[in-house]
Amino acid sequence: MKAIIFDLDGTLVDSMGYWRRVSRDFMKTKGIDIEDSVQHKMTTMSLNTSLRYLKDYYKLSESFEELYNGFSDTVIDFYSNKVKLKDNALEILKYFKDRDKKIVIGTSTAKHFADIVIKKYGIDNYIEGLYTADSVGHIKGEEKFFTTITSEIKEDPRDVYLIDDSYLALRTAKSAGLETVGIYDENSKDKWHLVVEENKYSITNLIELKNI
Repeated sequence: MKAIIFDLDGTLVDSMGYWRRVSRDFMKTKGIDIEDSVQHKMTTMSLNTSLRYLKDYYKLSESFEELYNGFSDTVIDFYSNKVKLKDNALEILKYFKDRDKKIVIGTSTAKHFADIVIKKYGIDNYIEGLYTADSVGHIKGEEKFFTTITSEIKEDPRDVYLIDDSYLALRTAKSAGLETVGIYDENSKDKWHLVVEENKYSITNLIELKNI
């Protein structure tokens, strides 16, 4: 292990429940119940991509800009005032930084949203970079999301670990040659069996990374 890519939502911060609720609640105002399969597919997408996907999939009449503005204010408030860190998040970041491992974040969340919580809790003191689906140019369901990051940090994918709660992101990273560690999140528990089955490592608390 020379470098670690940490997911943000559902891994370092406890926010996946919010993302599921806000998407479902937002679509309910339009008389639409998001299907579970649609919700799972959106977990690897950026906000921009997921909104465009919802607009196309459900044939929404609103413009993308109207949809985005409807989401943006509530997301900013959540990251600024409500989101909490996952247990032992800062401790495990310090642990790996003290051991001279490269630490970056790879997230589907837009940079201007992610930056809020990263700076609020001092995560930026431990990481060397923030990579988003928008900045990389690929969603986390595409191998190029991960190979682009490993190329940027100048490491062989085989020497890079991904820590993520999304079975789709883990599956994709594994196909791209990375070592993968699945972390349990209550909001994706229905897919936990896949995480355990498909990955060499699976953990329920970040502190367990010390044993890997």
